[in-house]
Amino acid sequence: MFELEYRVGFRVLREEIGLASTLKVAIPAFFKSLTISYDAEGKPEEDERTKARIKNHLKLLALMYRELQKRYGTPSTNEIMRETLMKGGQAFFRGFTPLGPDDDLRSFAKVYKDFESHNIVFDVIEESKEKFEIVVKRCLIYESFKELGILALTQWMCDIAFAYFSSYHPRMKYMKDRMIARGDDTCHEVFVWE
Repeated sequence: MFELEYRVGFRVLREEIGLASTLKVAIPAFFKSLTISYDAEGKPEEDERTKARIKNHLKLLALMYRELQKRYGTPSTNEIMRETLMKGGQAFFRGFTPLGPDDDLRSFAKVYKDFESHNIVFDVIEESKEKFEIVVKRCLIYESFKELGILALTQWMCDIAFAYFSSYHPRMKYMKDRMIARGDDTCHEVFVWE
């Protein structure tokens, strides 16, 4: 019924605030989420349809955040949600299939483009066996968080990627020096094969 990242998030919430409190937050948020549906609002662009899909996926998260805020206040809620996002976000990245022993950075680039084409708008700067470099022009997940009123949670979006890619493959190094979620106009990501 729920995507893996939500199941992980519920488990984290249960550990952080207890089962009864988790249910008091999750149940009203779940039922309210059933009454909300986002669409591209007459915009035919593929990016806008993709963003509507993301918002529909994240609406339960936004509603749970608001329920937590009512019960615990914003500072405590942000602490709880950081842990929830970090662990749930790792489950979200499951779409990055593992590389095999004969794979290289070009193999990863294909996996990256297949997965991230559903989340971001980007240009490939370099794609070789040694380096995969991209510039993200639009982060549709960031835009969705913002439009759903959970902008405070975007501060950890890049941390999730850093944590995930730091252990993705022993020969791959990940660097990011510009981040939309931290106020830059674009994100700049570089993957290097060592």
